[in-house]
Amino acid sequence: MHSPECQSDAPQRVRTPGRFHRVANDCVFRPPQNHVQSPRRFVHNLHDVPILPCRSRCRYEPNQPSRARTLTSQTSKIAHLRRLVVIMTSVVGVAVLLLTYLQVEWDRREALRQHVADMENLAAALTRQAESTIRDAHTVLIGIQRKLQVSGYGAENLHEVLEVARAQSAILADVEGFTVLDADGRPLLTTVPNATLRFTAQDREYFRVHSAHQVTGLYIGAPIQSRLSGDWVIALTLRLSDANGEFRGVVLATLLVRHFVDFYRSIDVGSQGVIGMVKRDGTLLVRSRESAENAGLDMSRSPVLRTVNEDGVKRGNMVLTAMIDGVKRIYGFDTSDEYPILVGASLGEEQAMAGWRSRALRSGSLSGGVLVILLSMGWLIWRALGRQERMEARLQGMHRDLALANHALQIIAGEDALTGLANRRRLDETLRAAFQSAAAQGQPLSFVLLDVDHFKRFNDQYGHPAGDEALKQVAEILKRHARRSADTTARYGGEELALILPSAESTAAMAVAERIRADVEALAIANPGSPYANLTLSIGVASCVPGQTMHTPAELVAAADVALYAAKSEGRNRVILSEQPG
Repeated sequence: MHSPECQSDAPQRVRTPGRFHRVANDCVFRPPQNHVQSPRRFVHNLHDVPILPCRSRCRYEPNQPSRARTLTSQTSKIAHLRRLVVIMTSVVGVAVLLLTYLQVEWDRREALRQHVADMENLAAALTRQAESTIRDAHTVLIGIQRKLQVSGYGAENLHEVLEVARAQSAILADVEGFTVLDADGRPLLTTVPNATLRFTAQDREYFRVHSAHQVTGLYIGAPIQSRLSGDWVIALTLRLSDANGEFRGVVLATLLVRHFVDFYRSIDVGSQGVIGMVKRDGTLLVRSRESAENAGLDMSRSPVLRTVNEDGVKRGNMVLTAMIDGVKRIYGFDTSDEYPILVGASLGEEQAMAGWRSRALRSGSLSGGVLVILLSMGWLIWRALGRQERMEARLQGMHRDLALANHALQIIAGEDALTGLANRRRLDETLRAAFQSAAAQGQPLSFVLLDVDHFKRFNDQYGHPAGDEALKQVAEILKRHARRSADTTARYGGEELALILPSAESTAAMAVAERIRADVEALAIANPGSPYANLTLSIGVASCVPGQTMHTPAELVAAADVALYAAKSEGRNRVILSEQPG
């Protein structure tokens, strides 16, 4: 724990990046004596050199006056014509470039928008199709489960279940069959034709999951090779329990992977396009460009799944390079609201945008042909537009300065990005204001300093992402107890948090602190490195009437810090009130 430092009340100057101008000393330029212009005094930077026009007469041969005047006139006319040509050509060139760019960019966005919309709609339709297939099989599984759990496992009841399951299996084309396994994993019945029943499913993942009661509803397993038929299937399973809740077996429906693959391949997404279905945990169920044997790959690091699982996005699109084959594709994806699955449809970006590239190349070639003629005299337009360019450069400089200033303000903004609490800067400002207000009104002021016990051990045990999540939960509890509008919660630094309680005496502040401590302990966040086995708080509380016994906010913070140190020294997971007179 770091002791808080006393904060100076003097305002601090925030330096923002800007432009600096260096000006040299004044100097005097004296032109040659044959210049009629008088000397001029001016200020210049290190690179400015003033040039004064020469007013001396030009010498020419007296016997060729008309020729000299003719050459001068022609030169002037040519220069004037070149300026006019350059200006007109440059304007036309800029217009051609701008129009070409706008047309090509609009065409690109429109093509991409259309492809994205097509892929999103296709993914949504395929998700509904997958939901329907799973829902139909799930409904039959529920019926079999209820029938067995109510009527038992006698031969007559098993025969009735088999007949119903066969009828449903004949209707559901994507379902290989329905199977009932006993508590030892041996099949009691199956609708799979010509299947051998001499096997056990105890080693199957779905069987272990249900026997350990890890799930209560439908479980969708990774693709496996069926021991009934040899085909690759996706297992949909429900647990069978007796009246006492004891495990009696598993009822199983197997979906044929090749049916999904054949269906996905029948949809034209180009030679580089892919359609796939994955579980939310990243298990690849089906991929149209791969054989069924390659299903089951771990796709949890996919940007699409991270967006779905971490950001809560249910439907969207991305342009990214595939993890499996390194092909850049335009993806549309959609998640199921009923089952933990996601279906994605994609087009190869190279193929999808080939038409746009061809059109862009034609437009660029046409514009390039025009610009080749125009660029030879482009340098004159710079002179004509010099003032405008300087003004624009100045505006751009001002814009950059403003952007940098805004960036600096964002950096020193008052909210902590992780917890959503006030940051240290805002805490210091708020505490100073609250201290001054309480001193003026003669009201009490309490400051609570909290520290998460053995947080380093927690991070070492579970990693920093888990530590961040734990801090967020503690911060939420802190916010919940800051019930008044004047109460301020803040992240003091690291795993230390703070709470400002205006108009609160020590008794009230201690009560609030104790409730916070108890609520955090009630979270029961495991922390093996703590003697309490869970995440706990040590809290120091300091109260005063500003201007009487304490005269600066730093004294109040220091008192709370001493109390916090005492709480940690006495065994942690407790609230200690500062003994300094307040």
